[in-house]
Amino acid sequence: MQKITFSKKLSSKLKISRKQAESLIKNKKVTLNGGIETRPFLSVTDKDIFEIKKIKSSKLNILLFHKPKGCITSKKDEKERKIVYDFLPKKYHQYHYIGRLDYNSEGLLLFTKETSFKRYMELPKSNIKRSYLVNVIGSFDENKIKSMNKKIYGKEIYKKPNVNLLHSNGNKHVLKFDLTEGKNREIRDICTLFNLKVEKLKRISYGRFLLKSITYGNFKEMQVDESYKR
Repeated sequence: MQKITFSKKLSSKLKISRKQAESLIKNKKVTLNGGIETRPFLSVTDKDIFEIKKIKSSKLNILLFHKPKGCITSKKDEKERKIVYDFLPKKYHQYHYIGRLDYNSEGLLLFTKETSFKRYMELPKSNIKRSYLVNVIGSFDENKIKSMNKKIYGKEIYKKPNVNLLHSNGNKHVLKFDLTEGKNREIRDICTLFNLKVEKLKRISYGRFLLKSITYGNFKEMQVDESYKR
């Protein structure tokens, strides 16, 4: 009878990737012939019996909010300006915002109750991409965009952002910034260094979460499971 690697057999039966199958085996989620098996490269045949342990999926609620321009990403403001929580029902006032958008920026802002999820999403080592559409005014050419895509030394050191020109009309341009650090006022500071005036700054995505059709000043609730770190 033909023998086959255990992880390959499991991958085929469950219709998952080989890597996912190996992870299940190594994490003691699979029994082989009645006993827990942790060797993914063991040879098995069609006569061998395996079972998958039920995996409990912990769900957490995430709030996707389209932050308007002209409000503070904060729990309170000494100048008594509007804060993001003014736009949310009271039941969400205990949620933590993930990252920030400054007073004059708009777009996707995430909220969660889970501090571990907030920390994971914000840490630079998590390498989570944030994407922004930025309307700027000023002179712009191929050399400038090449320079903007290098490591930049300004008020802080900004590791290479990914900047693309989407549209130009005279001295008005629409740029797309992809960042993984999210330092305070990073895009505005970079644009200032290159003599570009920011007219509008809008975050359109944060990791897997997209602004899409969430209208200005409104929000959508969704759930993610424990696989969010993959």
